[in-house]
Amino acid sequence: MVGYDNIPEAAYVWSPSTTVRQDFGEAGRRALELLVTQIEGEPRTGTLVAREPELVARGSSGPPA
Repeated sequence: MVGYDNIPEAAYVWSPSTTVRQDFGEAGRRALELLVTQIEGEPRTGTLVAREPELVARGSSGPPA
């Protein structure tokens, strides 16, 4: 079983859930930067910036039996 968004409780349930962690702070900063750029009338670059998520392996996943 693998969850998504790495909620704090994921580490404490039985069995601790493997999850995917994303940097939502960075995503928010980038969104605000893009919004301010548009408000100021600057042209968009057309560049898409993808952030690499992180897999946090816990007890709910493991090697095949």
